[in-house]
Amino acid sequence: MLQCRQRHGLGAVPDPRHRAMMAGLLDSGLLDALVAFALEYEPVVDQEGARSRAGLLAAEFEAFGLAVPPATIRTITVMRSLMVPVADEDLAFALDRIWVFGTFLDDLCSRAPAEVEAVLQEALLPERPPSRPASRYLRHVFAQLAPFCEPAFLAVYRGFLHNALIGVLMEAEFTPEASDGVDCDFVRAYNGFSQFWFVSLQFTHPGLDACGNRAFWSAALPSGVTFLNDLNDVLSCYKEALDGTDFAGSRLYRISMREGIPYQAVARRTLAGGLAARDRLLALAADDQHPHVERYAAGYVYFHLRCRRYRWNDIYPGLTPTDT
Repeated sequence: MLQCRQRHGLGAVPDPRHRAMMAGLLDSGLLDALVAFALEYEPVVDQEGARSRAGLLAAEFEAFGLAVPPATIRTITVMRSLMVPVADEDLAFALDRIWVFGTFLDDLCSRAPAEVEAVLQEALLPERPPSRPASRYLRHVFAQLAPFCEPAFLAVYRGFLHNALIGVLMEAEFTPEASDGVDCDFVRAYNGFSQFWFVSLQFTHPGLDACGNRAFWSAALPSGVTFLNDLNDVLSCYKEALDGTDFAGSRLYRISMREGIPYQAVARRTLAGGLAARDRLLALAADDQHPHVERYAAGYVYFHLRCRRYRWNDIYPGLTPTDT
């Protein structure tokens, strides 16, 4: 039986309208099956390795002059170990490095968009030498990953990250109450973070190598993006409600306002779309690909519900965070 303490958790949501929307979502039981799964699922996570790499990354960021929050480093190293486990320790560190830094840049888009714009300029205009710590580190990130993949894949991977930053900068232009004309569905699809996160799966098994299995990736990428986007939109809602501004800029809220339908109805439709996309992915996967795709999808749900970043332990005390 699920233990839910809505009164305590929702009391921290500052906007009463957002609080009411969250209460309706929780009362609807929409999340019950996902929460039950997160309570029962027992993934294998290299916690010791994640702690070690988090310490090394913290020192490296400091050496480059980058103030990356320790919580971000710890959370994302656990996320990567959970979803994209690899045996090679150097590859594991290279992937942790790019996942953590990508998340840092994502967060930076809302706090310091001018800095991200400058990083993009130095990344995309080769005649501009990197003059800032983030630009220098971005080049370091891809240089360290290069020995572990084909140049063609590295170029695509880099492109996804660059597009992601452009998309998040567009998201920052949303105005409250969805009163602007910015199309959140287009921005969500254009944002390359889900492409970036999903194609990272290619490092887990030779049968998922992106250059050698282009047909699979061409077929799977749309469903992978839909799964990641839709599940993230639903499972980010409490964290966004605690912020307030993030909630008003979220895709679910904007669709609710634009279409004049209840927030929980939008969340239900979005979750159904994400789970259907996961089923399409599993149907596309060959026998040697299937366990890796399945673990990736399960780990994504588990991560959102069991890490400190998304705060679900405030609502469901049984969801002990794994990134402590």
